Amino acid sequence: MQSTTVTATPELTLYYDGQCPLCVAEVEFLQSRNAQDQLAFVDITHTGFEEAGHNISCEAAMAQIHGRTADGQVLVGVPVFATAYRLAKLPVLAWLLSRRWLMPVLQPAYVLFAKHRQAISKRIGPSILKFSKLFLR
Repeated sequence: MQSTTVTATPELTLYYDGQCPLCVAEVEFLQSRNAQDQLAFVDITHTGFEEAGHNISCEAAMAQIHGRTADGQVLVGVPVFATAYRLAKLPVLAWLLSRRWLMPVLQPAYVLFAKHRQAISKRIGPSILKFSKLFLR
């Protein structure tokens, strides 16, 4: 999957693992809801990522999803999803993932998931990616 090139500055740029089928399925889903080009996507596994001036290390981006807002703020973990879902017009998910009182549960659960996403993705990722491609047609 190639990075999306957007002429205007997107509201959020997501840095994702393009070798993770679950991550790719999520990006494809968000791209399908990105009618106003408010989201941009950068595959951190592409050659030259670190040299491209993103100021986010590949190692950090592999540990947890990162996003950069239009004003340059870097988001890490669950807040990236909350912002992405808001921009993708998924208000219930955005609201749920932005509740401060849920962060003590959501953030550690996400970190645990992110740590094991490759193993999880090997088991269920291809099926989810295949399903998402059918669903997004």
